[in-house]
Amino acid sequence: MKKLLRKRRHMMYVNRYLVELQWESLNTMLVASSTQWNDDVIRLLDNNAKLIRKYQRRKRWLTF
Repeated sequence: MKKLLRKRRHMMYVNRYLVELQWESLNTMLVASSTQWNDDVIRLLDNNAKLIRKYQRRKRWLTF
């Protein structure tokens, strides 16, 4: 029972973090497109994309 609850809590955390990363990326793109793209913004978006892929894979594994 504890194992199931722990897995469910972790899945909720992964979902929340994934949605937060997606919104952060979207907001960053909107701000950068209205102001200016620079190396820091590109690096931030690249890192966010890697994290999104990482947590999507983790979410896929948690469904089993």
